[in-house]
Amino acid sequence: MQLKSAQLASHLAKGLAPIYLVAGEEPLLIQEALDAIRAAARRKGYSEREVFDVERGFSWQRVLEAGASLSLFATLRIVEIRMASGPDDEGRKTLQAIAAQPPQDVLLIISCGALDKRQREAPWARALDAAGAMLYVWPVKSEEFVPWLDARLKAAGVQADADAVKLLAERTEGNLLAAAQDVEKLKLLFPGERISAEMLAQAVADSARFEAFDLNDRVLDGDAEGSVRSLQRLREEGYAPLEILGALSWSLRSLAKAAIHYAKLRDAAAACEAAGIFRAQQAKYLRAVPRVRPAEALGWMQRAARVDQMVKTGQEAAAWEELLTLILAASGAAPRQTRS
Repeated sequence: MQLKSAQLASHLAKGLAPIYLVAGEEPLLIQEALDAIRAAARRKGYSEREVFDVERGFSWQRVLEAGASLSLFATLRIVEIRMASGPDDEGRKTLQAIAAQPPQDVLLIISCGALDKRQREAPWARALDAAGAMLYVWPVKSEEFVPWLDARLKAAGVQADADAVKLLAERTEGNLLAAAQDVEKLKLLFPGERISAEMLAQAVADSARFEAFDLNDRVLDGDAEGSVRSLQRLREEGYAPLEILGALSWSLRSLAKAAIHYAKLRDAAAACEAAGIFRAQQAKYLRAVPRVRPAEALGWMQRAARVDQMVKTGQEAAAWEELLTLILAASGAAPRQTRS
């Protein structure tokens, strides 16, 4: 059974499948889907939970033994398998065997990160899907982000003007975890109030949670030294490369659009308007747009895509280096390259 994120709640209300495969490219939505499945299982009486983290050298025999063993304290158990990516040969054979004959009184939950098309259509994945349900979480598209954020605010009981929602989207697109955290913060800061763009901007300005946008501002200001300091501070505080990249990519996309319009209009304010940059945020772009060539900005976006790919393929050290190079280039420290 192929499920979408929006279908999960109604599916769980009808009952549990014996097996769930949850994978995808949005950690927040994966975690929330897993939480929803576990909560539904607890309501059905699944009171024991055994978790296996699959790493190098993992013995899949342990999973078979867990499925076959009898519960000491309850009749219903959750067996959870967590993987960073798809299983190895032994894992694929084991999962297919389990799918062919799911253990009684056991809910099996398999979770992992991104899977390419070949992996999603592999026999092991198809077998799990046929025996239970598969939920693959796709990234929230740019045009879907404002409606997604608006729905999340409403679900949290937060009232916000359309401009406030747009401003929050500008600051968090590409980073769903940050967006979710900020919705919770706004719920605490403005209980029962309707939030305007000005109120949101002030809350953002006062919050250490938005330090990633201090980096963005320094990049737009052409402050290479300050940009590097901000990046180092964020890294020391435990931010992951993709958390920083999500916020930075939004700024660079907006800058690239404005630079393209500026090349035609030669008017920075008109270029920012044409690029759809929120008026309260235009001041820093007005200073940046005249110094940026469209080809440069598009090159930065390609470099950002490389950072994303490096992280997703386990090259985190290289991703930090590439992110530093991107920041130096976008802040004007790196020499300009002429396209051949």
